[in-house]
Amino acid sequence: MRTVARGIAIALAVALAACGGASSTGTNSSNSYQGKTIQLGAILSITGAGGVYGPSSQKGMDLAVEKINGSGGVNGAKISLDTKDDASDKAQSAQVAQTLIQQGQLLALLGPTLSNSAVAVHPLAESFKIPILAVSTTGIHIVPDCNYPKTDPCKYVFRDSLGEETAIPTNIKVYSEAKHPKTGVLMVANDDKFSSDGGKIVQNTVGSYGIQLLDTVQFSKTTADFATPVTKAVQKKPDVIFITSLGGIPAKIMIEARKQGFTGQFLGGNGFNTAVVSKQAGDAGKGAESGSAWYINNTFASNAGFVQAYRAKYSADPDQFAAQGYAAILILADAAKRANLTFSDTPGDRTKLRDAMESVNIDTPLGRFQFTSNHDVKQTIWVIQMDGNGGFTLVKSVTPS
Repeated sequence: MRTVARGIAIALAVALAACGGASSTGTNSSNSYQGKTIQLGAILSITGAGGVYGPSSQKGMDLAVEKINGSGGVNGAKISLDTKDDASDKAQSAQVAQTLIQQGQLLALLGPTLSNSAVAVHPLAESFKIPILAVSTTGIHIVPDCNYPKTDPCKYVFRDSLGEETAIPTNIKVYSEAKHPKTGVLMVANDDKFSSDGGKIVQNTVGSYGIQLLDTVQFSKTTADFATPVTKAVQKKPDVIFITSLGGIPAKIMIEARKQGFTGQFLGGNGFNTAVVSKQAGDAGKGAESGSAWYINNTFASNAGFVQAYRAKYSADPDQFAAQGYAAILILADAAKRANLTFSDTPGDRTKLRDAMESVNIDTPLGRFQFTSNHDVKQTIWVIQMDGNGGFTLVKSVTPS
């Protein structure tokens, strides 16, 4: 374990120093950080529908904070992370964000978990001019317009989570090129942003690959028994069932569809990409494919240390959401290192951090990470499939253009 810990410390040091050459904070700035605290707040869905994602994000963030602080911090400053549960509720998410912001010295926010909650939280962060980094919100309009119509892009909203507008089309393209499906049915929850956005993306994509969408079966995310909507889908005898929903719903649909004799393929997006959902689906989900921001066995040097550290701390494998949470702390730490923070002018420091975030270019478990000009991600996409045992295997990796 001593060798592993030393390797992780070296990897973190490399990540935090990656951009230091051209825009170094210098000796004076480094000295001014000593003994200070970089205060961050996270709004996550630890309970509720997003509870299959939020805890992983929290574990990844906590691990990164622990490792950075244990390796000397950020120019000597320690990171303090205050995580709050929004119970997967949009109104509560906004209230939690308001409470965190009003604490006064908060430098940046992370979250929320769900795109539906981001509709309320991200405009709030923009109005207070506090940087917010989305670690799992993948719906449409997360960036650059932060969920409401604007002429100018939002300046303080970023994300390190792979958007469905990239993940879903990439997944459909890879599967279509390999298997050439002709027909599909879309099953979509019609009462949350993440799901409905994913449904729109499927509808706008399938025609490009010669797939005829036979039906769109809508349902509520509060549905308890999926026998009726699944029957509508299976009766169409599609080659593919597209599922855009979150929480435990994808697994319930897969189990019911197999029970009704469906032998075709399941395709989805980020809602598939956690070990909880893969385990819930079990053998019924084996082979179900999705586009992911991360794959456990990716060969990026910074990933191996992360996986080892996560296993050592939590006695379990990380998932995409843990990797994105971990990467988010590395991103903020790197930006804070280069931002020449004063620790006395909070509004000014928030703007300095925001400016530094735009030029992040570091190694993370997601690979080499940068933001686009719209504050979106630029990274490798991993098309993965459920293995039937709670994990995933790699189908194909797609490098960013």
